Amino acid sequence: MSRIKRYTMEEIRKMKSRSDVKKFKDTTEKDILEQSMKDPDTPILTDKELKEMKPAKERKRGKEKKDR
Repeated sequence: MSRIKRYTMEEIRKMKSRSDVKKFKDTTEKDILEQSMKDPDTPILTDKELKEMKPAKERKRGKEKKDR
């Protein structure tokens, strides 16, 4: 059984980032949309579907309409 490694804030600050900052800054909204559309695991939701979504806080409190 593997244990989770815990890091202190000092250790985290000393770590070198592996993020490609240039690629991140150069990526446009159009690029993101194109990548999303190519990914079979990313659903492309319609405006109607997006309007039906509720924040988790509202669902937990029972504020969601009882359609069932």
